[in-house]
Amino acid sequence: MDTKKTLRYNWEFGRETVAIRVSSYRNNGNLYVGLCHKEGREWEDFGDVTINLPYQFLEPNEAFITGNFTKDMLHFIKEHKLGKVLNETGRSGYATYQKVAFDLARLAEFDPEGVAEHCRFAGIEVPKEKPQKTKKQNRGEER
Repeated sequence: MDTKKTLRYNWEFGRETVAIRVSSYRNNGNLYVGLCHKEGREWEDFGDVTINLPYQFLEPNEAFITGNFTKDMLHFIKEHKLGKVLNETGRSGYATYQKVAFDLARLAEFDPEGVAEHCRFAGIEVPKEKPQKTKKQNRGEER
């Protein structure tokens, strides 16, 4: 797909225009969220938002945020209303990862096919699109 809905990602190395890619980790069905950016005419992987902690129980919309640039990722999630940062963390080795409950309907605005595939894999209903907010038009009476 050449055209994708994009967002701004601000991080310590500057600003990027990114698209969201959604899938599932195949070994356990946990939610995968990644970022892509355009290099020339092609979309390429930019980085992972989530990390798979296979021995942690997660709801189908939950995931742990990767340890790379965690502060920037959490800010990105909050800024673009992609999900809610939870008070829970997961551990793997010496690392601790923040848990997020993603808004699947919001993610579907960016990758509807990926969210639908994840929902089928997880055995849940695909979220319905949120109604678009429109500005009220001033409708004067014709005279």
